Amino acid sequence: MEIVKEIDIEAALKKGFVFIDVRTEEEFEEFHIPGALNIPLFTKEERERISEIYYLQGEKEARFFALEIAGPKLHVIAKKIKEIKDKHKNVVVYCWRGGMRSLAVASICNLTGVHVLRLSGGYRAFRHYILKRLEEICKKINLIILYGPTGVGKTRILKKLKKEGYPVIDLEGLAGHRGSVFGGIGLSQPSQKMFDSLLWLELEKLKDYPYVITEGESKKIGKLFIPDSFWRAMERGKKIQIITPLEERIKVSMEDYGVGRFSSDIYIKALSRIKKILGDEKYNEIKKLIEEESYYEAIKELMVNYYDKLYRRSTPEVERTITARNVEEAISKLRLELDC
Repeated sequence: MEIVKEIDIEAALKKGFVFIDVRTEEEFEEFHIPGALNIPLFTKEERERISEIYYLQGEKEARFFALEIAGPKLHVIAKKIKEIKDKHKNVVVYCWRGGMRSLAVASICNLTGVHVLRLSGGYRAFRHYILKRLEEICKKINLIILYGPTGVGKTRILKKLKKEGYPVIDLEGLAGHRGSVFGGIGLSQPSQKMFDSLLWLELEKLKDYPYVITEGESKKIGKLFIPDSFWRAMERGKKIQIITPLEERIKVSMEDYGVGRFSSDIYIKALSRIKKILGDEKYNEIKKLIEEESYYEAIKELMVNYYDKLYRRSTPEVERTITARNVEEAISKLRLELDC
């Protein structure tokens, strides 16, 4: 009798299965299937001990030790999964690659009458699937990419348009980084695998729209890289540039970056990364402004002497330029462009 039945990732996604990840909390936090619930079979320390026994004493001893640890937990795990199963008809359990952890949990659940499926190939199968889907979707998708110098409010524009129902992908939001030297302050980035998964999920939702709006970025956002398939779609997409006055951009930057919420030491640490580019004289000038909390003047100097120069060098040729007095006017003009 087959105790545990398997399902592949594509079928599980199409049928709306609820995913239960039985890996450790640390593994789950690093990356998981979006929307999955974490009910770990082992702790990080327990898993490391099992691996140690496996390499020192062999597979048989490692399995016995794993059973000794897991045994007292299994009734609690099965009860938690039953509660989920009572709310959601279709439940699938997975671990890293469809190994012993998901097999053990699915087996005990099914033996107790809590019928669940096991994901064939585990998270690794999901990873292969989404990379393939990213390639397929990005070959067909039509992107409209918004460019503009630092402080022009691209993220504000995207959020406003998304709220109004336009198809939008906020790369910086998914990456947990504002895409600049100071862009990581106060934020936390996901792993590359998690970023790829979140991007895939957004693309699946928007793949049937005639176009999708996103912001112009470099290939790297903080520590993360834009997947090659999406990057190629950005390269061939329609590029629109937004221009607003310097004073407005300084104001927007101060608001969006929460300037002044953190100590000057944090800003100076970020500033030190571009010391060679600025040169000693300009670096020391901006550093002094930050130390004095003259943030408006510091941002102005950074924009004129670093960000605007970088923008002019790195921005591709655009098809359309929208000049506006502020973010609100830029949104109004952009709507006309999108709706025509």
